[in-house]
Amino acid sequence: MFTLSIFRGAPVLHAAQPFEGKHLWLPPALLCLLAIPFGWVGVFAPAIWLALAAIENARGWKKAAAFFIAAALMLTVNSGLVPGNEHITLLPPYSDAAGNLIYVSFRPAKAAIAITLVAFMLVRPQPLKRADLPVMAIAIAVPISAGLFLLGPSPKLDATIAVAALVNLLVVCIAEEGFFRWVLQRGLTQGLQKLGRQWKWLATLLVALLFTTLHTGWAASPVLLGLVGVAGLGYALVWQLRESFWACVLTHWGVNLLHMTLLQYPG
Repeated sequence: MFTLSIFRGAPVLHAAQPFEGKHLWLPPALLCLLAIPFGWVGVFAPAIWLALAAIENARGWKKAAAFFIAAALMLTVNSGLVPGNEHITLLPPYSDAAGNLIYVSFRPAKAAIAITLVAFMLVRPQPLKRADLPVMAIAIAVPISAGLFLLGPSPKLDATIAVAALVNLLVVCIAEEGFFRWVLQRGLTQGLQKLGRQWKWLATLLVALLFTTLHTGWAASPVLLGLVGVAGLGYALVWQLRESFWACVLTHWGVNLLHMTLLQYPG
């Protein structure tokens, strides 16, 4: 199931290719257990796993179909069409002086997607590299600096915000980057690159635009929506330049964490 190699003097664990036998079927069998806490939403987890595995195993049009199926499953389970996707609240919300609320809650669909992705990444490790860090830092600094300039500072931190930030990392950032980067942008890039390497820029722009569009209902003002667009473009560029899932996840979380603690939230 795994192979061990040495990279710059350090051991690196790699999953063997391809998925087959119990390595293909055991994880989704275990993911079926998510139906216990999440109901019908949890049923999607093993299906998403199999679609992710098919992406790695397939070639040609079958690989393209696997990308499409994985994206469709993630969109469907998170769309509200599947019963049982109401917010689960863990703590009362934090309220600042202006009445802006930070909720400590999550949707079961995003939790199921995030758990599936973490399980998948344990089998297909995506190591974070030192060269990822400068790109991540720039992608975090640009929208936060713009937010401080346009919205002004609003520093805050307490236990509720800390828990909300942890939930944001473990559920929201992993689930969203799994959909937007690991499935959608990776699939579009691989497809468009067949027309020429310059076409991957189109994939980057299209996914950044979709990310911004799907966050329209969350943004509290046109200024914040513009900042969401800048942040979304940054996440897409991190993927294009580094192709690192965890770099994208931590960049997304870095922006969200600093937004929660330094700016008005949602804004």
